Formats: sequence, C-alpha cells, structure tokens
Amino acid sequence: MKKNLIIDIGNTACKAAYSVGKEIEPIFTKDGLNPLLYLQEVTTDEVFDTIVLSSVQERDSQLILWLKEKAGKLIVVDGDTPTVLRIDYQTPDRLGADRLAAGVGAVTQYPGKDLLVIDFGTAITYDFISKERQFMGGNISLGLQMRCKALHQFTYALPLILPSKDEEVPEYGIDTRGNIVAGVIWGIVHELEGYIAKNQDKTIIFTGGDALFFAQMLKTPIFVDCNLVFIGLAQIAQSYAEK
Repeated sequence: MKKNLIIDIGNTACKAAYSVGKEIEPIFTKDGLNPLLYLQEVTTDEVFDTIVLSSVQERDSQLILWLKEKAGKLIVVDGDTPTVLRIDYQTPDRLGADRLAAGVGAVTQYPGKDLLVIDFGTAITYDFISKERQFMGGNISLGLQMRCKALHQFTYALPLILPSKDEEVPEYGIDTRGNIVAGVIWGIVHELEGYIAKNQDKTIIFTGGDALFFAQMLKTPIFVDCNLVFIGLAQIAQSYAEK
C-alpha cells in the first residue's frame, strides 16, 4: 500500500504527516506562514499516491502546483469534497476544511453516536454531528490567545499576557496578570461547562492544541483526541486512494 501525505494548514502553523491506510506516521509541525518551503524540506524527493490538503488560508497557487507534481491525486478539502459526512450547512463553501476533516475523524473514531466536537485552535469551534453522520452546523468562539490579544489590542492599559499552560490559574487575580489569566481561562472553562451541560446526550470530543489543557480544567469526563483532523484527512486519503 502506497504512502499518502496529509497536510493541515492553520492560521499560525502548518502540520504534515504520512498515512498508509488509516495508520498515521509522525506528525511534523512548523510555525509560520510559508507552508511551501516547510513541505519541501520535510518531504524531500518523495512522491505520494494521494495528497490531501486542509487549509484555512487563502489558496496558494504555487503550493497547489507543487503538490500536484508530488502525487497521483491531490484532494483540496472543502465543503464540496465527498466524504462520509452529509453536510447540512447553508454555506458549504465557507465551511472550514479543518472542521470538516475533524468531523470525518470524529465519526471514524466514534461511529453511531451523536457528537459534539470542540476544536481548540486560534478559534474554538463547536460542531454538532448526528449519529447518521450528518454535519448539522456549529458555533465559533474566540480561542485562548485571541482573547488575550483582543484585551491588549482594544484597551489602552492592558498588557499582552499569554498564559503558560503549566502556570497555576488563580480563582481570581490579585494583579493585572492574574486578572487576565483567570478571566480568560475561567471564561473559556465556564463556556465549555455550559455547552457540556446542554449536550449531555452527546459524546463530547476535545481536539486541537489546547484540548488536553482544558480537559484537565474540567471535572466532567471528556474524550480527548488531539489528532482528530489528521485522522479525518487519513480517512479521506484512503477513500480516494482506493478509487
């Protein structure tokens, strides 16, 4: 079975991995906004059966051309890409490819269940998927760093504070840093608690960079799968490789 390349380009980083069937080999991550140079570095002279690209950035024609030369098939994921999901979304052309891929990954890992997939990235997305694999829609909220940057950007006096994941989060702050750290993190936690309380009939899955951190902040048992997007991209690659 030939090797596939799966790529997830987000707002701040590019991640890439190899997949063979549903098996995913080590994931490579590069911060910054030059995915083409990064991918050229990590893939060297390899040629792939199928490449699947998920990107939230504006389409890069040079990147697309280079990827086409590297694979027998190139799949650029969007709302019209055939997958195991049935999309019930009025603007499928505006549905983020990463949300679609995470949804495919979720139904692959948790078949036959009503799902709420919460993805912690630059934004926090809440996606609802039925046990019949119907993508029903979702919500978008500010992510951790975005909230901190907004407090700094839209006020005169507040500094830019980016919480460390290993620092203690106070119940309430007694200085400016503590105020911001506690306000932002507990604000997200209480937001999550609200969604969980209203969706107790669903299987809830956390994914994305901050998934484990916030799962540990909650008392409610949560499934955490930080690689859900890649699981979905690998499933898409396999389905196209078999055609």
